[in-house]
Amino acid sequence: MTTSPAWVAVVSAHYIVYSLPAWAVVAWRCARLRFSRREIAVLAIFLGALAMEAAQLAAEGFEFGKRGATWGLPRYFGVFAPLLWLWTAHLLAVLWGRFKGVRGVAVRIAVLAALGWILAMQNILPLEKYYNGGARKDAVGAARRAARVIRWDYAGPARQERTIPAHSEYITTRRPVVFGDFAAAAWFVRGQSEGALQGYGMCPYECDYLFFRVGTGYGGVAAPDTSNFDFVCKIPGGLGAEWRLFRRKGVPHK
Repeated sequence: MTTSPAWVAVVSAHYIVYSLPAWAVVAWRCARLRFSRREIAVLAIFLGALAMEAAQLAAEGFEFGKRGATWGLPRYFGVFAPLLWLWTAHLLAVLWGRFKGVRGVAVRIAVLAALGWILAMQNILPLEKYYNGGARKDAVGAARRAARVIRWDYAGPARQERTIPAHSEYITTRRPVVFGDFAAAAWFVRGQSEGALQGYGMCPYECDYLFFRVGTGYGGVAAPDTSNFDFVCKIPGGLGAEWRLFRRKGVPHK
């Protein structure tokens, strides 16, 4: 089933494990006419924030009626999630304090177990897998080695000569500018990467170094243009793959 942008904006962008119970509590309290003035105010602020974010995206051309067009929505709407989670916290507080004796202990253990499971399965394990497995481990291992080479090789300025505005991206004037998978090499030399999306055109500045993985290339390009780049060295990846570092012609170096 294709995800609706409205569903993402109202439910799944707010961490669905917490947002679904929160909306259930909201519906239950509304049905029983137990909503306080403070709850009404919080819910109004939450829905108002969603409406303003949706209006901003719509003004920029986003089509909320187009099913499946959900890329980027969680980060735009998810910032308001803590307001919605207040009702999830209310539910947990009710469960924690309602039961006494053996039943109370059992309920509290169940609540702690559920929260522990969420923490482990939704946060700790995915992060561990992301940081220590697959392509990322290979790219980061190679990037650490490339960063040592770049720091030794680069002899240019620490900043760009002039600031070029970048739309829809977070770009600094730091140098060297290093393009490569995961932007890891740029991070390790405290420079500037290509931006959130791979490929040319996202960063307004030319790259000083280009970091390629042999066999897969980078940004849809299998190999750099040798008329614009000089080969620097080969670098092994974290999982044994071969990477190659290139320097753009004209970049000051030792």
